[in-house]
Amino acid sequence: MRGIFNLIIILSMVLPFSACEDNSETDQGGTLDSYVSVTRAPGSDSYTIKFTKEGEWAVYKGTTPESIDKTEPVAVTSEDSVVISGLSTTQRYYFYFEFNGNKEEGFVKSEIRIAVEGQPNFADLGGIVTMDGKHVKWGKLYRSGDLSRLTDNDVSYIASLHLDEIVDFRFQAEKDEAPDRLPPGVDTIPIPVVDGSYDVDSIKKWLMLGNTEVFDTMLIHVNKRLVNEEQEKFRIFFDHIEKGEVMLYHCTKGKDRAGFATAMILSALGVDRETVIDNYLKSNDYLSEITEQTIKYINDASNGFINGELLRPILEVRPEYIQTVFDIIDSDYGGMDNYLRNELGVDIEKLKDLYLE
Repeated sequence: MRGIFNLIIILSMVLPFSACEDNSETDQGGTLDSYVSVTRAPGSDSYTIKFTKEGEWAVYKGTTPESIDKTEPVAVTSEDSVVISGLSTTQRYYFYFEFNGNKEEGFVKSEIRIAVEGQPNFADLGGIVTMDGKHVKWGKLYRSGDLSRLTDNDVSYIASLHLDEIVDFRFQAEKDEAPDRLPPGVDTIPIPVVDGSYDVDSIKKWLMLGNTEVFDTMLIHVNKRLVNEEQEKFRIFFDHIEKGEVMLYHCTKGKDRAGFATAMILSALGVDRETVIDNYLKSNDYLSEITEQTIKYINDASNGFINGELLRPILEVRPEYIQTVFDIIDSDYGGMDNYLRNELGVDIEKLKDLYLE
């Protein structure tokens, strides 16, 4: 399977991408924070905050969720949006919101998609709502694709996340192709998962033959292997998660191995499956620009002889990919709770204590 990722890395190196400001981020409905979205463009000194509930919103800011100054708002507005400007371009900010002066229902929020130029699929798990109405803490768990193309400003911005550990799910060949650029002082934990025999030559052959079936089912087979064959690796991963430190975990594109890891974390924290699937599919939005560029590049470079559209199933994620995971866990392992506790050794109660509020 490493060859698939190497092929995509090669194409990604050829094709530039830009992480644009994303204005579509909202949490699921039912809680007050679902009416607020926070976004920032890479390198910008401004955050754009949008409100979809009419009323008076007071906004406070800080550089960590705990350090927000709740005595002096940076904005009070009844408009549907506000821009908070003049901020450091290398510092992530968090915001505390009060609605119509109700201090008892105040909440913290920041951007979900971390705004860096060099990696479009970088996100905070913060703010996701569990089935019992709790929220995943902001600024504790991040997932992304590789960090090889970060700019200097990106590296400084990521330093402001105060990461304690970075778990890298890639194999050495992937890391050699695209070595991470990291802030100093962050421990990197190598936990390589999913290797296989699909090489670049095989991918090229299947493209030239127009083999749709192999691409349609490839990532289903990957997810089957993640469930059945990589349990020891994910036991190690959860051992690190249970330290309660600030962690970023990533693979090459941030959508398959990191997507599986995110689904397991959110399931352990008590997030319903519909929300887990919705979160899993966000990679399609974040990677849409580079996906379209990759397909176009293949079509143009081959003068239309090779149909780049055949690659779409492995450039994207689809509901059936993660549904395969759920189906296997339910049918073969007695359900998610049993799989997490007995196969991956997860201390679910400890995780909830560490990461929910």
